[in-house]
Order: sequence, then C-alpha cells, then structure tokens
Amino acid sequence: MAKQLYDYWFVQFDFPNEEGKPYKSSGGKMVWNETLKREIPEGWNVVNLIDFAEIKNGATPSTANPLNYGGDIIWITPKDLSDQQSKFVYRGERNISQLGYDSCSTNLLPANSVLLSSRAPIGLVSIAKAELCTNQGFKNLVPHDANNSLYLYYYIKHHIRQIEQLGSGTTFKEVSREDLCKFPILMPCNTLGYLLWVERMTQIADEQFILTKEIATLSKQRDELLPLLMNGQVSVNYHLSKSCMRQFVYSYYHSLKNTMKQKFIHSVLQELSKVLDSQQLDFVENTLEQKLLDLDIIEQVTNEELVNQENEELLTAFLSAKKIEGCSAKTIKYYKSTIDHLFDEIGKTTAEITTNDIRSYLAYYQEQKQSSKVTIDNMRRIFSSFFSWLEDEDYIVKSPVRRIHKVRTDTLVKEVINDECMELLRDNCTEIRDLAMIDLLASTGMRVGELVQMNIDDVDFQERQCKVFGKGNKEREVYFNARAKIHLQQYISQREDDNPALFVSFSSPHKRLSISGVEVRLRTLGRRINLPKIHPHKFRRTLATMAIDKGMPIEQVQRLLGHVKIDTTLHYAMVNQNNVKLAHRRYIG
Repeated sequence: MAKQLYDYWFVQFDFPNEEGKPYKSSGGKMVWNETLKREIPEGWNVVNLIDFAEIKNGATPSTANPLNYGGDIIWITPKDLSDQQSKFVYRGERNISQLGYDSCSTNLLPANSVLLSSRAPIGLVSIAKAELCTNQGFKNLVPHDANNSLYLYYYIKHHIRQIEQLGSGTTFKEVSREDLCKFPILMPCNTLGYLLWVERMTQIADEQFILTKEIATLSKQRDELLPLLMNGQVSVNYHLSKSCMRQFVYSYYHSLKNTMKQKFIHSVLQELSKVLDSQQLDFVENTLEQKLLDLDIIEQVTNEELVNQENEELLTAFLSAKKIEGCSAKTIKYYKSTIDHLFDEIGKTTAEITTNDIRSYLAYYQEQKQSSKVTIDNMRRIFSSFFSWLEDEDYIVKSPVRRIHKVRTDTLVKEVINDECMELLRDNCTEIRDLAMIDLLASTGMRVGELVQMNIDDVDFQERQCKVFGKGNKEREVYFNARAKIHLQQYISQREDDNPALFVSFSSPHKRLSISGVEVRLRTLGRRINLPKIHPHKFRRTLATMAIDKGMPIEQVQRLLGHVKIDTTLHYAMVNQNNVKLAHRRYIG
C-alpha cells in the first residue's frame, strides 16, 4: 500500500491537487528537468543528496579486543539486513560497547535515519527505528528534516539501480561518498499534498513497526518453545489455550458484527436522505441502533466471491505496477484479459494456484483454441511476470511458473514484399493517400502504431525525416526517400480538413486513421493484385531485410527500427536466400 501510494504520487505524479484530483492526469503543469531528463511538476526542485541529508559513515571496532563488543550500543552490518523482510531495523546480531564505539570512527545515528549499504552488497536499504551505528559497509543518510525519512527511503529504493551503477572498484564495487553527495533528489514543494502523504505514511509505518516487533517476539517464542515441545519438556495447557482462542474469536466476531451493523445503518440512511431532512434522519438512526442492539447482521459472502475479490485486488495492484513501469494501455489490457481468463478457469486464489494448474490450463487452452506455440509462450511469460511480482512483493512464497520452461517455437521464414509486388501495390493505388502511406511504410520501416500517431507537424520535408513515438513512448527519428516526400506533399496539399493527423479517413469528419483502418486498407489493396498477406508489419520486415542484404551495419538497422535489443533486429531481418545461393557458389563452388 505504502509503495503503491509513493509510486502514484511521486513517480506517476498523480498526487491530489487543490481540487482533490490527480495532478498530472487532470492536466497539472509539468516542466522539463535537465538533470533528471524528464518532466516534473511545476514548483518542484531537484537538489543534491548532500543538500537533502547528512551522509555519515560507519566503522568496525577491532575484533582483537573482546571488550569492544557486548555493550548496549546497537551496531548494524549488511548481514543484518540481508534476510530482513521489514523496512525497519532496530537491532543487530551484535552490539558494541562504549569502548568499542570510542575506538573507531563510526557515528551514532538518530532514529529515522536511512541506512544504505554501499558495498558488499550495494543496495540494502532500511530505516533505523532506534539510535544505532553501523560498520563501514554503509553510507548512512540523516535527513535535515526528520519528516522526510520515509520519502527518502522510498526514493532511494526506487532509484537503487542508478545508485548501484555509481559503484566502482576492482576487488568489489563500492559507492563513494563523493558520488553519493551529487546524486539528484527530487524534492516536492511543501504543499498540502506532500504533508498529507507524510502524515499517512508515518501512521502506516508506525503500525508496520509495531507489527514487525510483535512478529519478531512471537517468532522468538516459537523457536524457543518448539524444541521443548518436541522433547516433551513442556506441554500445552489445553484449557488455557482454548480459553484464549475463545476470547480471540469472540472479539473478532463482535467487531465484525458491529461493522456490519454500521454498514447496514449507513446504507439505509443514505437511501432515506433523498426524502427525509436531518432531524428525521437522526431519529431513524437512533431507532435503528436501539432495535439492532441485540441482533446480529452477518454478510453472506460465498467462497467464490472471496476468491474473486482477492484475485481482483492483486491483479489491480500488479497492473498498477506495470502502468508505472511504462507499459502501454494496450499491453495492460492484454495482461488483464489473459490473467482474468486464468482465474476464471482455475477458480483458486493466487496463493493456491500450483504449477500443475497452470500447465493444465495452458494445455487445455492450446487444445480448445488451436493456438500457436507463440501464443502459448506469450501467455506463459505473462503468468511468469505476474507470479514473480507476487513473489517479490511477498504475497506468495514461490512463483508456480518458475518450473514452466519457455515453449519451443518453430522458426519460420517469414515472407517479405519483393520489388515486383511493391510496384504492383503502388500502381493499383487509386488514392494519393494510400500511395503516400505505402511509400512511408516502405522507406521508414516504422510500426503501424507509430504511423497512426503521427501529425503533419512531425514531418520535416526539407531533411526528409519525421519524428515518431515508439514502444514505451520512446521518441526517435526515421527517414524517408524522395518518392515518399513527393507523394506526402501531394496528399497534404489536396486535403481540405483541419485535422492535425498525418493520415485521416476519406469520409467526413475525416478522423485520424486507426491501426485497424490501416490494416484493412492494405489488405484490400493486396487482394486487388492477388496478394492476400499484405499487412503493415510486412513493410517493416522488408526494410530490415533489404538494409542488411545491402550491407547496412546491424547496429544502424537496430537504431533505424527502434529496437532496444539487437537480437530483435536479427529476428526481424531475413537473409535473402538468393544471396545465400550466390555466396555458396562464390566461396564453396
């Protein structure tokens, strides 16, 4: 909950504005920040970490003197945080004495300091809930304003990869104090929204810390009692345990009954508020409370409803995380429908779903839908992403997809559009728009999603280039040839609409062409010349193949197509079989 709220407010920037609406989604003003290389809300600042918090080192007393250890001063090492599930630390494996503290250069840190391991390993983060000190494996952050400790904790956690990249060294990497001092910190302006977040997070953190200590105490008692019980040295007082359990059940049930009564009364008053005034509503409320005093109200919830509710909550949290990571709305929708279908078929909670459940479901789906191996592997990857996220967030112990390996898919040689077919397509275009569209796809190799998002202003005719936004809203430049330039200019000059989109429909009101609109149009053009498999992506594959066959370096083809990984470029680009034949004759005989 706390992490999600941080992401919504300080990563997605949808904190409540003055009207209580999400800031960025409601049109809040954003300004470009050169340091972070991204837009941030107007009025927010970026400061160096040293301006936000004091950075204090730790140290280790000499182990040669046993008097340095066993005192009352809490001393933390990276080992103390390595297996820790909580964000808080209040004790370590060993304490040091006053003598040990005085003998080294460690610093006593106040409560709410943020501990950051800076070597072996880099990236362990925790909040001190007591006065303590650390060894030299930490760079400890003491915020100038104690209220900012939670914000600093989540900020560091969110940017831990960037901090890891600061590490240097031969034996093992370490983040230097100098580099950490310069690390940029986004500082929200002192608005009501930020203060509200601090208040909420402090309350949640206090509750979490209480639970953390209680869990630690109970775990210790369990570990102490279990061996004694196993050996028969102690026994359980049956009557006492039964009495305690009865008291717990009674308290829980009583609390539940009261909650249901309040919900019932509230729903009745809400309906009656349409026809009754405030005095009449007060009378009704008092009457209901008196009449329901000795009655129980229990909400009927089926097991199926509980399962659906739990699964829906976890799926919503997962999709929110993916949205924050930058996944498109189309991808989010695909994730949701795929996982929802899994839930509907299996009918279990996420914690109950097993590896065999998922294997059986994939086999059933493939048989019923006659799906390809590629589709099944895509589903497997989605399930793996979802359950791995649940594991990372501690909702489940282990992902059931971990033992389901990648589906082996057939390697198919996909067709490209040869020169003859390309000319036939151009010759059969009766509309200048279609001709311009074909030439632009053929010369740039852009995705159809990039094509439909383009505006006229994105085209630079002088340089014969245009700006497109690819997957993940990544901007890049693509380039077109002279033929595409001429046909684009002819198409734009004859348009009479005022739509800023580059390609629009023929009929009024001349809306922006959709992806399906482009696909349908190209299929229609292909059928005219007996080419049934003409689609936008085929132009992209054709360009990649042609570029590699003509000797363009693969790195440049990768940049041209906007691929993050070069393996993707190699996957898209076919090697022309004729070139293989000629090469065989040349080199082999």
